[in-house]
Amino acid sequence: MRRPLQAATGLLAVLVASLAFAQSKGERLDMLESRMDAVERQLANQGLLEISRQIEVLTGELRTLRGEIEQLQHELERARAQQRDQYVDLDTRLRAAEAALTATQPATAPGSPEAEYQAAFNLMKDGRYDEAAVALQDFQARNPQHELAPNALYWLGEAHYVRRDFPAALAAFQGMLRDYPGTRKAPDALLKAGYCQIEMKQAAAARATLGRVVQEYPDSPAAAEAQARLETIGTQGG
Repeated sequence: MRRPLQAATGLLAVLVASLAFAQSKGERLDMLESRMDAVERQLANQGLLEISRQIEVLTGELRTLRGEIEQLQHELERARAQQRDQYVDLDTRLRAAEAALTATQPATAPGSPEAEYQAAFNLMKDGRYDEAAVALQDFQARNPQHELAPNALYWLGEAHYVRRDFPAALAAFQGMLRDYPGTRKAPDALLKAGYCQIEMKQAAAARATLGRVVQEYPDSPAAAEAQARLETIGTQGG
């Protein structure tokens, strides 16, 4: 009788041990599944956080781009307004110069320096600024001592200025002031030299140049324009 009882007892012990082992395995499995769920939730949360972070970055970049576009649009409108002002200013000066030339100049002979100058001036009036610049430069180079040479150099500067070639315009205006000091166009040339320096972001030099217009030619229309522009530069802090 003992052996069957011992066998049964041993079998029971094995079953108990097996159940305990299975229970341990089950608990470990549950624990692993729980940990896996936690890891998956964490990964999901991290993924959402990463997506959210990327959205915030992209939103910031979009705001920056919108700001840059608005700034570019503002600068474009300002450039267009300046271009219109330049054309209006040039047209006014051309009309005044044409009236003065018509009143003082006799009829020009074909092929004469005066006819050459008039032809170049007509190109300016017609808005053919590239051709006018070439013609005026040629006239000034061939006739440096002619009484119209300072005017040719001045209008050469205007042709460059309206084309927004400000370094070339500045060189022409400064060349006129250097080579033909005291001429009738000196106040306007000095004024436009200051305008060129403003466009070239040379604020200190522009203030000095416009200040010279006010000091040296106080009763001229150019002085009034220079004073108004100086106040604008001061307001803009440029």
